[in-house]
Amino acid sequence: MKYLHSSKTIGFIFDCIDRELVKLQIIPSNKIFYLRLSELVLTKEYDTDKEYVMKISEGVNLIESRGELSKVSYILLSCINTNRLCTYIATIGEDNDFVLKELDVLCSVIETLSQNSIKCLYKSAEEAIRILGNCFSYSKYGSLVESLFRILRKDNNNSIILNPLAYQPLYKLNSAEEYSYISSIFSQGKIKIGYLYSNPSIIVSLNDDHMLRHIAIVGSTGSGKSTTASIIAEEASKNGYAVIIIDWHGEYKSLLGVLGNVIYTNPYDGSIPEPLNLEELIKTEPLAFIEVIESALELTPAQAHILEDAVNMLAQRKVIGNYSIDLIIDIVKNSSTSSRWFTESREALLRKLKPLSSQYLRIKWNDMKMFPIEKGNIIIFDISQIPNIRIKKVIASLLIRSIVLKAQYNTISKPLLIVVDEAHNVLSSENPVSNLIAEVRKWGVGFIVATQAPSMLAPMVLKNSNTKIIHALKMYSDIETILVSTLIRNEYKKVITSLMPGEALLVIPELSEPLMIKITKFSS
Repeated sequence: MKYLHSSKTIGFIFDCIDRELVKLQIIPSNKIFYLRLSELVLTKEYDTDKEYVMKISEGVNLIESRGELSKVSYILLSCINTNRLCTYIATIGEDNDFVLKELDVLCSVIETLSQNSIKCLYKSAEEAIRILGNCFSYSKYGSLVESLFRILRKDNNNSIILNPLAYQPLYKLNSAEEYSYISSIFSQGKIKIGYLYSNPSIIVSLNDDHMLRHIAIVGSTGSGKSTTASIIAEEASKNGYAVIIIDWHGEYKSLLGVLGNVIYTNPYDGSIPEPLNLEELIKTEPLAFIEVIESALELTPAQAHILEDAVNMLAQRKVIGNYSIDLIIDIVKNSSTSSRWFTESREALLRKLKPLSSQYLRIKWNDMKMFPIEKGNIIIFDISQIPNIRIKKVIASLLIRSIVLKAQYNTISKPLLIVVDEAHNVLSSENPVSNLIAEVRKWGVGFIVATQAPSMLAPMVLKNSNTKIIHALKMYSDIETILVSTLIRNEYKKVITSLMPGEALLVIPELSEPLMIKITKFSS
């Protein structure tokens, strides 16, 4: 079976030509080398990894001295798998028979010097390829390709001692046929987000189907999910998408602000996206508006009834004009009845609506400059200065509902991408807006759902996000939620917890296994 592993300028084709012998063909020179690998295992139990390392290090001097005289190179490397520290030794050279015999000789000497406390456990060719890929993931010498090229250079001293640290399995080494299939998938996409860890020559590009069937980006704080979302937003805008970002923490201005097609809006600076003018939503879908308010403010049935009457009265006006919430508050405030239940419910409703008022928020809604959502542009809607989380949720939900309504009636640019930052605060189970994700694709709308707490998202959201980009997660409940929603194996738990910033597992419908990728911003 053949495996391809490459960087931008050089590559290796790995071929399992014998049970324990790996053939390495350098691309483009086509020079051939052979490799055989064994794990060094202890026959005696030691209390700590430190004792294990000390015992293994007794063989280092032997390898150094023998390497000066031998016509093969040696690799001694240690790496951490999911359970323990492992040390491996390999011989590599141009003569396949000598490579096979030299590892036997070396292992025999090590076993003798260690008084049989160290034994060689020979690995199959396929195991050897996997181990090398895993253990070189964090090598100070670079990737597997770069490290092997350094070892095989003519000026090398024929021995190299490596101690890269990596959690196994970080990524799977695929066969040449599998890489060809993976490459064919990504060749159909134009939204470039990074490259494969196991084969950096393969650029990971998402297509329209990935975008419009929604993308969930999950990861703890600092894992890189906002950077990933910003890269997708930028790439999407380059490829004809209209993009709106609901910026919960005010991060995206610094991530995207230098681009010429970015429009920054903030109600405290006097600007908002045009769909936040709620007149169209109230006139055409008043029940949708009421549902959002009722859910976010946790209204009682009586309060919801009073709100519905006020919204219906407002919808009958030919021109609404002013900030809709203020007008609704005025209508509720001026409604009168002799019944006690109505009075109590009205006063409770006014208390709940007050934080949405212009006076409370100190936002001059009537003087807002409104920016339409257009193809090729990115609108950032910064709600980080709004002091109340519940009010943030209301405003974000109303914006989403209004955008979807415009998409449904073809009064907004499409295809359209809605990026929802900290989505667990908005797209929760009790929010009716969460249900929209199951139906908006037919209207040319895709969601990017970015969250540090996937366990708090509505199940409908994860279920309908066909592409998932998984950055590092630490909470058990979040990891379990992702494993269940993606149907990936439990062995990936430790991978998810050990991912570095910018690293991610990519889950797409076309592949049964996740891919380890490095998120990268590509120059224009």
